[in-house]
Amino acid sequence: MDQTSNRTLKKEVLELYRGNWITAIKINIIPIVCSIFSGFIIASLIGIILYFFSQIDSSALGTMENYSQNSGTPYSGRTTAQQFFFQAIVVFFTVGIQYGILDWLRHRNQRLSWGTAFQTFSRKYFTSTLAIFIFQFIFRFLWSFLLIIPGWIKYYSYSQAYFLYKEATDRKISDRFEFVNFITFSRRLMDGNKARLLGLQISLIGWYILSIITFGIGFIWYVPYRNGLYAAFYKNLVEQRGQQVLPEIFG
Repeated sequence: MDQTSNRTLKKEVLELYRGNWITAIKINIIPIVCSIFSGFIIASLIGIILYFFSQIDSSALGTMENYSQNSGTPYSGRTTAQQFFFQAIVVFFTVGIQYGILDWLRHRNQRLSWGTAFQTFSRKYFTSTLAIFIFQFIFRFLWSFLLIIPGWIKYYSYSQAYFLYKEATDRKISDRFEFVNFITFSRRLMDGNKARLLGLQISLIGWYILSIITFGIGFIWYVPYRNGLYAAFYKNLVEQRGQQVLPEIFG
């Protein structure tokens, strides 16, 4: 996405949140709390490491390097299982929040509550969220065997699948498709737009660093802002290309 378009999306989200930051923080409270905790740990570890390295000499560093090279930990399936469950929990809450923000962007009088983040645990969205997540996890895992870069490319290709399922559900046509179809739809929608999403994420790096160095406090604003931008990105994308590339949903 070019710089002007990035600014447009950011302006749209900030205008939505103007006077409504309490609501934005409220619906994002779970990832905010988790991010603050993680940010505090990361910032503390960085401080400890910097202090530690300032106290030791080069010979000690050489000894530590030799030790680390000789004490590698073998890969285990347990690590993959833990990664799967952790990512699933994050996805369920994030998708629920982004669904709510998308509705908010489209209907400014939309009333959001604490329960917005939990909507993917409802009968309406639970099965679809879990199925799409499993398919994405498997496909990205298989692509990652080719190298890291193909796996990341597929991450961007599949990134709009959840939104597209919500779109089909709102239009009462979701039963026409298999869950895996929404990954295919996302790939078509993101064709030529993966760099746009990457550019949007890169533009947030400064905000993320600021959130870390404030020991996680900055995440109170960063998390709602990020989720709002992802919802705005999807909204903008389907307005530009939805009917053209996905007539099955938008035709």
